[in-house]
Amino acid sequence: MLLQQFVELEANNHLRRFYQAQNVFEELSDKQFIKKFRLSKELAGELIEVLTPFMSEQTRKTSISIERKVLTALRFFASGSYQLDIGDNRSSGLSQASVSRCITEVTDAMNMSDVVKRYVHFPDSFEKLNTIRRG
Repeated sequence: MLLQQFVELEANNHLRRFYQAQNVFEELSDKQFIKKFRLSKELAGELIEVLTPFMSEQTRKTSISIERKVLTALRFFASGSYQLDIGDNRSSGLSQASVSRCITEVTDAMNMSDVVKRYVHFPDSFEKLNTIRRG
């Protein structure tokens, strides 16, 4: 009896644990969302839409959605923190390795020439540079 309980307990320890991914677009206020991701909900949604064609689709029930990958990468970019901190976060429920893969895939998608040409613009005069500096 005791041996059976030990075997069951040991088997349960090896099961993968999946956390229910929260829908941050609904659960966070606009202010909280901006604080966490440094982008508005609208801009984050647009970014997800733009990057989707350049990212791999969810193939399994347990795989990470494109939305979650982008939000995980945005959280990393916004915090300037280590991947482990983001992966350990209960609301994320992702391992450090998964966070790393999300960051890599999102960064690769953001660096696609179509995305860069459309969204990355550098100031071409001191006047524009000063305007940006002033906010």
